[in-house]
Amino acid sequence: MPGQNLLLVEGKDDEHVLYALLKHHRIPERFKVVNKEGIDNLLETLPVELKRSDLERLGIVVDANTDLAARWTAVRNILLEAGAVNVPRTPSPEGSVAILEQPDRTLTVGIWLMPDNQLPGMLENFIAFLVPPNDPLWDYAGDCLRRIPQPCFSPAHLPKAHIHTWLAWQEEPGTPMGLAITKRYLDAHAPNVHRLMAWIRRVFDV
Repeated sequence: MPGQNLLLVEGKDDEHVLYALLKHHRIPERFKVVNKEGIDNLLETLPVELKRSDLERLGIVVDANTDLAARWTAVRNILLEAGAVNVPRTPSPEGSVAILEQPDRTLTVGIWLMPDNQLPGMLENFIAFLVPPNDPLWDYAGDCLRRIPQPCFSPAHLPKAHIHTWLAWQEEPGTPMGLAITKRYLDAHAPNVHRLMAWIRRVFDV
């Protein structure tokens, strides 16, 4: 019986965005996207996932947030402790892939740090790459946010405020990010999307 293939993500927005991109690019459904409901739960349960005897391929998509190096180290240390021997010291711009050799199996593990494995940030920073070039509403949304005298959100959440302000001004205001890909408000063929899809094909051999 073939083993399971899983793609772990932090939350429902990641789940819906990935499903929309996978469908658009016609990636075969040979793995399941699993919403771990938060980075803490994802990291806490990752050692258990790595020990599953029925698992053949595992992808991990997490936000770099404000400290890419710290997030990479946290994931890398878990993989090293589980027995992976070829985890790079720094994340690859094209997405990282490691091999975990065990007596009864070989597990392929892929790691993608949002937005692009090189910059601090989150899913919303990745989605910003999909906004059509030279879109006047995108720049205007940024100008509006900069003019708020005392914003309620933290500076770290500015990317969230920016993308959701822009989405509020589309044909159907407030469309979720995943659905915005389906409705083609966002460009599913942006270069960063092709890099992410290429990484997924490598990890899951599709």
